[in-house]
Amino acid sequence: MEKILICTRLFTSSFLVEDPLGEIKVVISPPIIDVSLGQGTVYFFSITLTNLSDMDLRVKTSVLPFTFEENGTLVMLEESDRWSCTDWIELDTEKFTILAKRTFILNGKLSVPQDASGGRWCAITFDIDSSNGLRERMGVKIKTGSLIFVSIPSSEEKVLSIDSFSIEKISPEEITFLTVIRNLGNTYLKIDGAVDIRDINGKRIRTLPAKGSLTVLPEGRRVIRTVWRHPRVEDFTASLRINYGKNESATKELTRKVGYEN
Repeated sequence: MEKILICTRLFTSSFLVEDPLGEIKVVISPPIIDVSLGQGTVYFFSITLTNLSDMDLRVKTSVLPFTFEENGTLVMLEESDRWSCTDWIELDTEKFTILAKRTFILNGKLSVPQDASGGRWCAITFDIDSSNGLRERMGVKIKTGSLIFVSIPSSEEKVLSIDSFSIEKISPEEITFLTVIRNLGNTYLKIDGAVDIRDINGKRIRTLPAKGSLTVLPEGRRVIRTVWRHPRVEDFTASLRINYGKNESATKELTRKVGYEN
């Protein structure tokens, strides 16, 4: 599988892509485009690529479908599935050159069909080559891109299920909570959450972020591990809360005896 360098962290304004040798250095902005649009809407967007390298870079663009594995790894798909919006995207060029220390702006158009519903997504990928077409010089190649998410609010169904909330590992040094969540709706969900730890008297002693902001795709599930280091109680209750949408949330709780004394 070809490795692709793409930022999947929400609310990131720019993303630096660099090959291991440091020959290619490109800043992509924005790495994620997330928009809410109505049916039949046409939306124009731009992606800026800034070449920090000392040489010109050739770039070839593609619009491709993708998905997330349960651990959050992004995987490009060979064919579009029902959730892809690859055929909604038009780019003003497929190939271009970014001069050394210069910036190139790629413009695109996104057209939402009249019968679109729920959420859709795709990736605009960039195959970057430093060889400049010189046969005697192999050059360096990397693949990167920006992600596009489109929601149609009037037709969204946001449903999240916590399939399980359990303890994967327990010791005097740390406790690892294992959470499995599933998206049962028709749009992508941006989630965050926390695990509240309370002692036998109900006193809150620790709040652990379940994970940073994540995106869970329809029909997909995510596995989240949350670590509580140096627990110092014998009995505790852990309450998980996963937030999604504007005001929606899902909860789960477990009570456990650690099995050792302070």
